[in-house]
Amino acid sequence: MQRQGIEAAEAALAAGEAAAMLVLKAHDQRTAELCSAAKDAGIPVHEVTERDMWRMAWPGSEAPPTVLTLVGRNPEARNLDELTARGGLLLCLDGVSYAGNMGFSVRTAEVAGATGVILATPAPIPGRAWKDLRHSSMQATRFIPVVEANIEEAIASAKTEGFRIVAVEDVGSHDLPDVDLTGDVMLIIGAEAEGVSQAALEAADAVVRLPMHGFVPSYNLQVAVACACVEAARQRR
Repeated sequence: MQRQGIEAAEAALAAGEAAAMLVLKAHDQRTAELCSAAKDAGIPVHEVTERDMWRMAWPGSEAPPTVLTLVGRNPEARNLDELTARGGLLLCLDGVSYAGNMGFSVRTAEVAGATGVILATPAPIPGRAWKDLRHSSMQATRFIPVVEANIEEAIASAKTEGFRIVAVEDVGSHDLPDVDLTGDVMLIIGAEAEGVSQAALEAADAVVRLPMHGFVPSYNLQVAVACACVEAARQRR
């Protein structure tokens, strides 16, 4: 959740709710003192341009806020088990390797209020791809934890913490709105060509299918991610 303005930031910091902050690079003494206090408390502080602040702020402001504060989600996780221990909604991308799709998915999961994103990639993500991922996510990686793991590890860790596993695949027998996406849920969505892996399908508590009536046999990955995350957000509001 986002809170705008320095008063809201100071209140969130005092209450121990602040998890990350964006501040304008050009700021006054009061904001400088806030940044210092946040850093002393171990809270990430990102200094940004006015353009970036406009892009991140919720609509309705006549001027860009001097401070935006993230509350309600720890934006960092050291590893997979630390992330799954938090519960909530997790998005797991199974076999997705294109950085643009991964970045879009991270942004969508963040906006939908997910706890974090797991990238179950065929191989470790190289540095250049991470840069592209962050860019295509609109730098949402500053506000939501993203970890790498293989799909078997991701499922095992989630199951240990009591998550229900919901896969999105064209072999599904359930419609998305008919599946309970509240509580601790891991959504698994696969790459466009290969789809969700057999291991994930076998481990899933439910497999849902998005309606398709055209000639082309699948949606773009980004559509599937958006549909699943928006439905989860709707059920969890």
